[in-house]
Amino acid sequence: MATAFLFSCKKDTSPIITNTNPSQQQLPSVVSFSTNIVPVFNSFCNSSGCHAATSPAAGLNLTPASAYGSLLAKHETYTVNPSGSNLYIEITNGEMPKPPAANLSSYNQQLILKWITQGANNN
Repeated sequence: MATAFLFSCKKDTSPIITNTNPSQQQLPSVVSFSTNIVPVFNSFCNSSGCHAATSPAAGLNLTPASAYGSLLAKHETYTVNPSGSNLYIEITNGEMPKPPAANLSSYNQQLILKWITQGANNN
């Protein structure tokens, strides 16, 4: 039976089921800066008047090409005490993102915390 399964050429046409409730999404085992964190910044942080390339707020440029270097230069992550990182504190206490952007979901907050906990790597 296993042989028949391994050599089957039939395409799987079952529907893809996605979890639409962010609070129930599982965090990736390894959080990637480029794959997981940059899209959060793109959606909530690096728009005009915020942390965009031209005159970013607080000098923190969170555009894809500059985000990692800017976070390091501004000492926004603290891997020894991840929940004490400026980045994490500001996204969990409601300071960031500024209105009209919505607050980050619990999932995105935990994603950023896990990335910092894993060493805030540029991966």
